[in-house]
Amino acid sequence: MENDRDQDRSAEAAQLRRLAEERLRDHATELPPRTDAETQRLVHELEVHQIELEMQNAELRQARDEVEKTLGEYSDLYDFAPTGYMTLDRDGTIRTANLTAASLLGIERARLIGRSFGLFVAVEDRHTYTAFLDKVFANKVKESCDLALLTGVNPRVFVLIEAAAAVSGEECRVAIVDITTRRQLEKELEILHSELATRAAELEAANIELEAFNYSASHDLRGPLAVIVGYCDVVADSYGNHLDEKGRGFIRQIQEGAMSMNRLIDTLLNFSCVKRIDLCQELVDLSKMAEDVARGLQIAEPERRATFRIAAGIEANGDATLLRVVLDNLFGNAWKYSRKREETVIAFGGTEVAGKPVYFVRDNGQGFDMAHAGKLFIPFQRLPGSAFEGHGIGLATVDRIVRRHGGRVWAESNPDEGATFYFTLE
Repeated sequence: MENDRDQDRSAEAAQLRRLAEERLRDHATELPPRTDAETQRLVHELEVHQIELEMQNAELRQARDEVEKTLGEYSDLYDFAPTGYMTLDRDGTIRTANLTAASLLGIERARLIGRSFGLFVAVEDRHTYTAFLDKVFANKVKESCDLALLTGVNPRVFVLIEAAAAVSGEECRVAIVDITTRRQLEKELEILHSELATRAAELEAANIELEAFNYSASHDLRGPLAVIVGYCDVVADSYGNHLDEKGRGFIRQIQEGAMSMNRLIDTLLNFSCVKRIDLCQELVDLSKMAEDVARGLQIAEPERRATFRIAAGIEANGDATLLRVVLDNLFGNAWKYSRKREETVIAFGGTEVAGKPVYFVRDNGQGFDMAHAGKLFIPFQRLPGSAFEGHGIGLATVDRIVRRHGGRVWAESNPDEGATFYFTLE
């Protein structure tokens, strides 16, 4: 290829010299006679001019070589780009195409030129393609659409086409991107979403049934439990004098077990009712509500030394009844796990996280290892090493109520350094 270029350049130079000599002969007959000095000066100027021309010619050849090299590089980039490129005229006839476009359509590039691109569009998408091409030439801005193409390689290829009309308005530049894989993934994702929706509906139905069973079972247990407590009272009153201390101890254990079971039933009923209650949104004074909860704890155990630090003026929109359950459980949890301190300190306040209001209850109790934080809000789960009574329902109830308000609840703690429970409501 380089030899061919050199031969072309030599032929061009010979042709240029021949034309120059012919002009020189034509002008020589018209020039007046000159002296030897003038002739020498002219010869010198001609020699200088010739050298200048040779230098310019060399620069031009170098520039032409660089342009040809650059054009070759751009041609390679155009042909082997990951995107298919074509030029279409107004009726959709293919005027130019890169190798990627030809490969995408499954046809040799030489056979592609001059054919209508619409022949490669799937029948059901041809109307879309025609409307798209009309918009490209009418709006003179970049347009895009998705099409299914019929090719010689695969039964069907899905592509994204972007096109913009050229300045002349007689043709448009087209970019074609293969989105077949993306379409397949989208279809698979739709199937997964459908299956997930079905499973979610089944899970919701199962949860409703479970909650109904929980409510029914908890409610129905009250009758037999009342019978047990009643007979224990009868035995204690009527036959207490005939029982030794060990027998009376058994009666007390039965009564305490029945009371504990009764509290568990109350807890289960409250937990199952959280989703059944319709939210009544209103502005709630959380500070006043927290003071009432704290006062109730002190009245229940007046012998305990306790300090409550409740920030004033904290309000929130929510269901007052359910928010009272949240504070009852969070304060009760703090009260329980700080029992072994010489003085219990419980604080309630508010802050902001990412511009949203956050409420918290903090205590100086035994704390917990954050490695077990994931178990805090799961029903019937209790943290390892907990020495306090409980059913593992309180914090699960808090989580359910907070989520019903569109918020979330989380905790931060370290062993023997107290704990802080945070919650949002929207």
